Amino acid sequence: MSLPKKKASSVSRHSYSSLGQDEPDSPSTSEAGKQTYQNQAEDSEDDSTNDAADPFLTLQHRPTRSGDNRDSSTESYNREPFSKRTDRNRYWTLYILAGILAILAISITSLILKPWQRKYRLAPVWNDAVKALPDEQPLLPIPRSFTFGNDKVLLNRDFRIKVRTATGFQELSTAPYPILDKAIARCMERLEAKRRVTSFSTAAVTSSTLETAHLFTLSELTITVKNAQEALKYGMGESYTMDIAVKDTKVGARAVLTATTQWGVLHGLETFLQLVQVSNSSSAGSTTEEDHTIIRNPLEIPNVPWSIQDWPRYSHRGLLLDTSRHYIHVKDILRTLDAMSIVKLNVFHWHVLDQQTYPLVSKTFPDLSAKGAERPDFIYTPEDVAAIIKHGEERGIRVLPEFDAPGHTASWGRSYPNITLCLDMEPHPEYGAEPPAGQLDPLEPFTYTLLNGLIKEWAEQFPEAQVHTGGDEINYKCWKTSDRVRDYLNDPSRRAEYEKALPPVWKSSLNDIKMSRTKYGAQSAEDKLLEVYLDRAMGMYLSQGKRPIVWEELALEHNVKLPDNAIVQVWKDAGNAKRVIDQGRPVILSSYEFWYLDRGAGPWLLGSDRQVPFSSWMQMYSYKLDDELNAEQQKLVYGGEVCMWGELTDSANLDSKIWPRSAAAAEILWSDHQDEHGQARPLMHVAKRLDAIREQLVQMGVSATPLFPSWCSKHPEGCLSL
Repeated sequence: MSLPKKKASSVSRHSYSSLGQDEPDSPSTSEAGKQTYQNQAEDSEDDSTNDAADPFLTLQHRPTRSGDNRDSSTESYNREPFSKRTDRNRYWTLYILAGILAILAISITSLILKPWQRKYRLAPVWNDAVKALPDEQPLLPIPRSFTFGNDKVLLNRDFRIKVRTATGFQELSTAPYPILDKAIARCMERLEAKRRVTSFSTAAVTSSTLETAHLFTLSELTITVKNAQEALKYGMGESYTMDIAVKDTKVGARAVLTATTQWGVLHGLETFLQLVQVSNSSSAGSTTEEDHTIIRNPLEIPNVPWSIQDWPRYSHRGLLLDTSRHYIHVKDILRTLDAMSIVKLNVFHWHVLDQQTYPLVSKTFPDLSAKGAERPDFIYTPEDVAAIIKHGEERGIRVLPEFDAPGHTASWGRSYPNITLCLDMEPHPEYGAEPPAGQLDPLEPFTYTLLNGLIKEWAEQFPEAQVHTGGDEINYKCWKTSDRVRDYLNDPSRRAEYEKALPPVWKSSLNDIKMSRTKYGAQSAEDKLLEVYLDRAMGMYLSQGKRPIVWEELALEHNVKLPDNAIVQVWKDAGNAKRVIDQGRPVILSSYEFWYLDRGAGPWLLGSDRQVPFSSWMQMYSYKLDDELNAEQQKLVYGGEVCMWGELTDSANLDSKIWPRSAAAAEILWSDHQDEHGQARPLMHVAKRLDAIREQLVQMGVSATPLFPSWCSKHPEGCLSL
């Protein structure tokens, strides 16, 4: 079989073009060119018989003609054996097939393992096997264990709350128990507010209708508490039980709330308030005050008898609030604490300082806020701090301050530039995570003088036993802008000299607390310098009796020593929890993929097109803190926090950014994502509870954002599911 004839001119044109040489004049451009073209055509026709006898000769063995204008390089290119070209094509075909097979194998493996769903798998929409609450009482967080009936009780107009302690019954406003007194007073105020909520029912309730409805009356809630003065701390007792039962028409109903500590009582009262509903009536009666008619709705508890046993899944249930990137007014912080108490969150992680501003007033170093605050009035005075701490304590909320260092400290340099390196240097992305650049100088002796004075002041100001010391996003390039630091890093023989000039490492009064290394192997010079800072800073905190919390970078990205009792907050990746726990360190989980409330707002740096997806309440509810952890590892999960970073948040949009999404996380932290029988709680049930808690927050003056169209609130099954 002979190969098809091929015109030499076309081959030559392709060859020149491929080699990048100048193509000869076209045969139509000159007489010489025309003659050459005709000669080539005739030669091609004359040689066709011989070429057919040996087809490879056409491509590789044709002799050079005297009139051929092709040069030697082109001739050599055309003489490539056909068999080699065929083999090369065959190899390319095999490579392409192998690539296709590899892509298919990866795709099939991914479809089977579904690695993306391990992080982002949402909770189920439906689960008929789960234990559910009655629709008219959507409690959140849902109690860990509960039973209910089908009767109703009506709260008496003179309903009251009594407390029985180890010393007997106590009346309100008894001095020894101010936490309980104020909690009961708030409960009564909120019950009265429910009585005054406008009702749109047309059916009026009278004494006769109450009798025909066979409603029992409840005149008293009895609280029994064993220890009403338990300290506010990590691991405090927060469990409670509640029993609401019907006796008979003469005795009426009986309600008992039992708790080991006053903190359990506070949580039980929140559950009681959610059990109480406004009766479907216009009014049960009215009173007249100065010619104004005051409507008082009847209050009832449906589905009696109730029996509830409740306790938290995690002891650390927090909300982080950044007040440095935007100042948050004190009244807005107090309102946030009120909202936290409703959903049983118990830690206010106050990220009070950062790169941008230093709003916390210091008595020892007043210039820090005088020169570092955004405005002279955008500060937190000692009186403000005391008010926030007290407000939190009265609601069972620990105020946990964070003093992030040695990174994120540009605001410190406004008053003390000698303790900060790379201050305001540009371009800022090279020297810090956010503008402006600036970090504490670890080789400056005054850095530790100032830090020691501040830590002593903070220890007196914040009674919380734990303190967040930061440690994230440390930029070594920033430190290397210092000649002294570069000399330390590059000349190991001089390091002892530099360290000798610094204050000695503070020894902890807690002698049982040791320092252990986060990694093994060779330590970089940069990590050695970081360890110089950490040894001194951690010693200062420990000497004040504070247990440090650090961001995950110190445990996972640096070879340094940390106190054995240090707690690590994981934020970069949910899977990093296991890596920290494998070091034997406890964790607080705040994966940015799930629990960062600032996600999805869009980039704020000009020219940036980086898009981060919004974390919906459904995604927040689907965060499994104990995922892939065995029973022993789960013991080192202390809890979690939702994080409200302040780049794009201030007092104007604070409520809508936090609520009601944080309530979804609150239920995970208190109740877990499964019921007592191991059944996953479905999103349909959670949506109803979140909608109800959002309504309560709005009535309290919290501007919580809607979850879905209002029509869906009354028709969730027909509206919310796909």
